[in-house]
Amino acid sequence: MQKWPGKRALRKGPKTTLEIALMADGVAPNDVYKTLGTSEGVERAFKKLDQLKPNLVWWEKGSQPPQLLASGEVAMTDAYNGRIAAANDKDKKNFKIAWTNNLYTIDSWVIMKGSPNKAQAETFLVFVNDPQNQKNLPPKIPYGPTAKASTALIDKNVLPNLATAPQNMATALYINDKFWLENLDKLSQRFNAWVAK
Repeated sequence: MQKWPGKRALRKGPKTTLEIALMADGVAPNDVYKTLGTSEGVERAFKKLDQLKPNLVWWEKGSQPPQLLASGEVAMTDAYNGRIAAANDKDKKNFKIAWTNNLYTIDSWVIMKGSPNKAQAETFLVFVNDPQNQKNLPPKIPYGPTAKASTALIDKNVLPNLATAPQNMATALYINDKFWLENLDKLSQRFNAWVAK
């Protein structure tokens, strides 16, 4: 395994940071929430963060990771892949993404009950969920499609830069919304107290 000396940046807060800490400590992505759901798992995550803390820089806005990399303040950071792609494209940077153990989430479209524009909203959902339409987004911004059938239609030069590329999903961890709904307050208090000391 190649080593990259230098500071690391992480998003400030328990969500994603605790998952990253556990994976950095050897927990397999499939076991992260089972581990984090125990008091021993929480202790393990914070113990790993104790080890990393002297070399951590925190970010709070999505624009910060590329800036931290560009300034040389950090050698590595977690980040939104669209921000890294934009920095490479617009600012002519050459940042690389390590997809191993990447974290991902899924957004949803919702039609509110009683919506006066329900028929138009349904038509829109049919349009945006069509694989033929979804294949057109990644060349503009490297966000993966939600329709799996779109993957085969995406330009083969674009596909490796997407979180949803099969090889990038192999070790990916889905951010468990149910876990965070149940534990965010408690773990935020613990995390904030840890950061402050």
